[in-house]
Amino acid sequence: MRGGALSGRLVLITGGLGFIGLNLVGPLLDHGARVRVLSRSKDQLALSWLSRVAAGRAIEVIEGDIRDVSGAARWLDGIEVVVSLAGESGALRSLQDAQADAQVNVTGHLLLLDAIRRLRAPPRVVFLSSRLVYGATGRTVVGEDHPTAPNSVYGLHKLTVEHYHRLYWQHFGISYCVLRVTNAYGLYQLPNRRTHGVINQFVLAALSGHRLNIYGDGGQLRDYLHVADVASAIVLAATHERAIGATFNIGAGVSVRLDDVANRIVRLAGKGNVERTPWPAELLSVETGDFVCDIARVREQLGWCPEFGLDEGLSDTVSGYRALLEC
Repeated sequence: MRGGALSGRLVLITGGLGFIGLNLVGPLLDHGARVRVLSRSKDQLALSWLSRVAAGRAIEVIEGDIRDVSGAARWLDGIEVVVSLAGESGALRSLQDAQADAQVNVTGHLLLLDAIRRLRAPPRVVFLSSRLVYGATGRTVVGEDHPTAPNSVYGLHKLTVEHYHRLYWQHFGISYCVLRVTNAYGLYQLPNRRTHGVINQFVLAALSGHRLNIYGDGGQLRDYLHVADVASAIVLAATHERAIGATFNIGAGVSVRLDDVANRIVRLAGKGNVERTPWPAELLSVETGDFVCDIARVREQLGWCPEFGLDEGLSDTVSGYRALLEC
């Protein structure tokens, strides 16, 4: 599938009322897809944002859980592409309750794959993984062949599910693509989600005139990617033949100090302040340090590259949240 190949096709977004899901709905509709959203809950703010991004176009929303095999036939009916976003985020939270994390982030995806393999015509699956599968990498430029050594249960579970997709493709013919996303930011992250999305948390804090807490000296390098670029990568992964069976890093390809980003946000918001505090021991245990992302493979094989530079992306995010939340 390429280009207009999504036209008329039914796409399921599991976890579709989350941050990335809400940002994906519009691009899928723009490509002519029909969209079905599966979510464990129908958060009213998320639903209002969904209406905003859909802009009057029809969306089917189903309340359900990928662990509920009894409901799978309903929400997989007629589906030709699955974008697999469902799960819990948070490296520290995963260590604090590893079994609960496994139920959602491993068992749920295994049950989803089992439900898919029973279909007469299995859809393509795009699974969003994370840079955290690599663990602590220092300032080495990290390509997809870099050794994986996650230092959190969350990262380990992401890597485990990557392998499930590989095996289900080999044994059952379920085509898939894995996208290892770096640090995404942009509109539509719910304000109560505080286990991930540090840039969005900084933006919301600055717009409220609060402090932006940085642990340590703030010198750790991160690759920050606008969520619109994540969405464009997902569309390609869902349509490009060279994406089948492949794993790609999805990042900006440029790493920046965290304190530099925080200071830029304060300047753009016109309020808030940056404060440094010592690392809490539990957070330091899952800190991965610097991360420098190589995106050459996805550029060469799919022709994808990010469109948003950091300054443009941060400006878009701050102004967007200001209007959205009337700050």
